[in-house]
Amino acid sequence: MIRGYPRSPSVRAGGTLTLHVSTDAPAFRVEWRRQGATLEPATGAAAGHLPGHAIPEGPPDRDWAWPAYDFEVPADWRSGAYLAMLVATDDEGNALDGSPFGEALFVVRAPESGPTAPILYKLSWATYHAYNSTGYGSLYAEALWSSEAPRPGFKVTFRRPGGGAGGVVQPGDPPDAHEPGSRRQTFAHWDAPLIGWLERNDYAVDYCTDLDLHQDAELLAPYALVLSVGHDEYWSEAMRERLDAFARSGGNVAYLSGNIAGYRVHLTDDDTAMVCAKVAPPSKSRSTWERDEWREFDPENRTTGVSIHNAGGWWDGKRDALGYTVQHARHWIYEGTGLVDGDVFGDDAELPLLGYECDGAEFARRSDGLAVATGGQGTPDGFFILGVAELGPRWSTVKANAAATMGIFSTPRGGIVFQGATTDWPMLVPRNTHVERITRNVLERLQLRSVAVVGPLPTRGGRMLAAAGETVSLHVDTAQLGRNGLACEWSVTGGELVDADGAAISIAVAATGEPVTASVIVRDATGAPRGFGTQTFLPLTRRETLQLEVCTLLREMVMPSEPSSPLVVPSDDPIDRIGDVIAVRLPWLRERAQRLERATTELMALAEADGRARVDAAPAPTPTTEGGVA
Repeated sequence: MIRGYPRSPSVRAGGTLTLHVSTDAPAFRVEWRRQGATLEPATGAAAGHLPGHAIPEGPPDRDWAWPAYDFEVPADWRSGAYLAMLVATDDEGNALDGSPFGEALFVVRAPESGPTAPILYKLSWATYHAYNSTGYGSLYAEALWSSEAPRPGFKVTFRRPGGGAGGVVQPGDPPDAHEPGSRRQTFAHWDAPLIGWLERNDYAVDYCTDLDLHQDAELLAPYALVLSVGHDEYWSEAMRERLDAFARSGGNVAYLSGNIAGYRVHLTDDDTAMVCAKVAPPSKSRSTWERDEWREFDPENRTTGVSIHNAGGWWDGKRDALGYTVQHARHWIYEGTGLVDGDVFGDDAELPLLGYECDGAEFARRSDGLAVATGGQGTPDGFFILGVAELGPRWSTVKANAAATMGIFSTPRGGIVFQGATTDWPMLVPRNTHVERITRNVLERLQLRSVAVVGPLPTRGGRMLAAAGETVSLHVDTAQLGRNGLACEWSVTGGELVDADGAAISIAVAATGEPVTASVIVRDATGAPRGFGTQTFLPLTRRETLQLEVCTLLREMVMPSEPSSPLVVPSDDPIDRIGDVIAVRLPWLRERAQRLERATTELMALAEADGRARVDAAPAPTPTTEGGVA
């Protein structure tokens, strides 16, 4: 038997990696692997014949302090996910027959001099350890309660075997019926398929863990795109704050993951352990218990757009073959897929896209069936749903009509957030042509620096809203890319590009009211792409436009000055307000009253036309044999 763990899960090339190893063999050696297109040998690090020491397991909540061995990481090792393969040997250095390898996962980060790629791949170190049951305890089975600082909760240490590889994963958890060759909550299951695909396709990627994100406030700044992959459930406040700040400042994020930021963790013991109060403590202190679930105090939707509590999971046995139903197929996300509205992709019986856990945004359906996010639970107003998967009665859900929602939104400074909303996304990328192409479309655009696309303009009631059948304008802010020699390459779907003048465009919105997406690639003087921006909006129908106008006019008439002094206060006697109807306000009120009359007259005509249409569409009476009607 041989097992080990890294003292720290990440190291810089040229730095020192410390492994803690226990074995009942006389000696051991280390063989190094990097996850490239396959799990490939990594050479150059010392891997000599080392003395072994048999040390028992420790408790799951405290540093095991096994014997430490230092290894110099070659300066030319590329950033990536690596495995230290621990081989038990005899005194002569010969591998012992029948002795399994031990494994320890670690990451080589980009060098101190700066990033080597525009994309940063974040491994979910905290989630690995939440499910790591090595030493009889995790945040699930046999959890140990701690009353120590920073706060009471269940506690696990990172300094023990496991954490993505080389440990025991939640013993009672069933294997994945679709992919039984690897355990869920491991690197091999969630990460290796996507990393292999990225490396085979020559994407330039740097790697880190979410512990690095917690510790390094400047980690994300040099990158254009951050990837969250597989099962990214456990986040500290610092992790979330830094990812929020990155997106707010114009950084791009792609969630190729599910059950994202479900629980909050608190790091302790010099960031070598974490605490999470998932359930009430086993004591009389229940009255002071604060549940460490993000939705209880700051729903994760605000960051990710979605939550597992609007969707669900399927943990045991083969799932229903469920994929996403396409909306707005003309969006660039679907470019080259051949999909049209109403098509379903990812519904593969062998490995369905939806499950093992998936997330959703609250939504309502328009009369034409389009699912539109309501903004509930903090989902950003601009979140546009591109795919819907209604889960059905055999799924485990917490609400009726649960559904996973694939979507996208942009922050005010242009940061683009793509949401795949299912844990199994990375496993489908190498196996499903539609998922692969959508992933390519996301990576090829979001690895460029984001630029803010502003519009549609002019505003309505202070909000950027367009109406079906009208012409609107949008423009792009390229200041962060420099101002010289830039060219803007626009594309528009759902409307007609009327005019393009460099950074500004005009769009004639279709009268049908279909969604509109305006996107721009900003190129430098050599023609190389430097930035990408996108904006998707849903035009108001004529009825919605008139209804909004009525509400806006009423608001303006009631509040012609500051909000503290409206003309109408529901609880006040109108006689007490007449002093505010002064002469200077009368033209203002009359002009809005005239507009209100025109808007309400047209709304009444639309309602009358709807009534006639319903009568015309009603089935004809069925005659009876007596000549009457049934």
